Amino acid sequence: MAYQDMREFLAQLEEAGQLRRISVPFNVERGRNELQALMRHLAETDGPALVLDKLEGYNTPGVPLVFNPYGTRERTAMILGTRDPLEAKLRHVRVLQEPSGWIKPKLVDRARAPCKEVVIPREKVSVDQHIPHVFFGREGSSYITGGVVVTKDPETGVRNVGAYRVTSFWNSEHPQGGRYSEEQMKKQLSLFAFWNPPMNHIGLHLAKAQKLGRPLELAIACQVDPALHLACATGIPFGMDEYDYAGGLRGSPVELVKCESVDLEVPATAEYIIEGVFRPDVPSDIIGWHSNSVGYYDKHQIFPIFDITTITHRKDPLWYGTIEMMPPFDHNYMALMPVEGELLADLQRKIPEVKDAVVTPNMTYIVQLAVDGASKPHPEFGKYVLHAAWGAAGRWPRTAKLLVVVGPDVNPYDLQAVEWAILTRVQPYSDVIINRSGQAMVLDPSAPKGPQGFPTTSEQMGIDATIKVPERFSDYAEVSQADPEQVRRVARKLAGVL
Repeated sequence: MAYQDMREFLAQLEEAGQLRRISVPFNVERGRNELQALMRHLAETDGPALVLDKLEGYNTPGVPLVFNPYGTRERTAMILGTRDPLEAKLRHVRVLQEPSGWIKPKLVDRARAPCKEVVIPREKVSVDQHIPHVFFGREGSSYITGGVVVTKDPETGVRNVGAYRVTSFWNSEHPQGGRYSEEQMKKQLSLFAFWNPPMNHIGLHLAKAQKLGRPLELAIACQVDPALHLACATGIPFGMDEYDYAGGLRGSPVELVKCESVDLEVPATAEYIIEGVFRPDVPSDIIGWHSNSVGYYDKHQIFPIFDITTITHRKDPLWYGTIEMMPPFDHNYMALMPVEGELLADLQRKIPEVKDAVVTPNMTYIVQLAVDGASKPHPEFGKYVLHAAWGAAGRWPRTAKLLVVVGPDVNPYDLQAVEWAILTRVQPYSDVIINRSGQAMVLDPSAPKGPQGFPTTSEQMGIDATIKVPERFSDYAEVSQADPEQVRRVARKLAGVL
């Protein structure tokens, strides 16, 4: 199912009873924590997506705030037209593995582009008036969290579209005290993309532009079709176009329109487009505090600044707000599906016995096999899979700090079931691998920092929670568990009663 824009996706959520439009007041001013508390409440209760239209301390009161649209695996799966997380993941994997089936985007006339309904040139741009701002927790700045960022390789012209967090300086405190300059607050933004180059492709583009002494143009498309956002969060090879990949996921081309002030193409149905340029000297400044995806605050980071050249948007735009904090939080599952897909695609190419790969919001990796016990291809097969997962392609599997392999009777989405498998099928000395020189997840505060200022190596633990037949036993105790189909029949029998 292809959604033309974010609105169609929200309409589908509403039809499924997964979205509520509410007029309960929430304060979004800097220093207030109501939205962070709301995010935690929704995460703990598997709460619905929300559209909030009664925000206090909000600089654009006519713009509703979309909140928590991706807060469950089911809603994230709905991006790809299903409610089944595994089915969505397998579709993601199939498209990822077959670039020949990707669909190139289609250029449309600006008259057909809703994102062009309002055009604000640079001389009239004022960030405090033209970009919505919501603040979370102890964050020092407000963020643009629903954007995909478009750049072109300065040498080859090949396009990159990535999902990065963008920072506004307006109404923000400098971590070292005082305020940012008037130009920074009204005409500039900063991009969270370069703290771990060369892993981010936009970082390669910027490095090339700096070497050539050229500016780098960029455009940020905010609130796009979620399949495009999913594609932009996937680590496809450098030099391949995320618009093509998104077309494959959608089953139809992404419609693009030319920008006003930069030589780039952006999704025609986006809610907002922010066009800009990095100067050749790439000015930077200190940003902080900001909350990261592992649940800690970074007190300060230095990030590059770009000039806004134009803002365009719909006449009645929507805004999307989210925060990274102690997991789980809204876009966890949006971010994790590509990680799971990359790992699953690589493992299934090499090991056909792999059935599923799940990554929890806290980045525990769980690989489910289709075989167990005597049906495993060889003894110590679980450990073989552990090593294969650490060696899998993609940016993230090599950073798995905790990795577990389970059999087909263990639901990898149910952490109680995984815990049960560990407690009843694992001997810690024999069935656990400790890797003392693994690659660190760069945000892990427990890993020692290298000379670059961030961790590069980390200890890792792999747990083989498969049944140890034939490794230690010739047979194994039968599991005492209700038949899943009988459980479903009982649930139907009790419908409307309990």
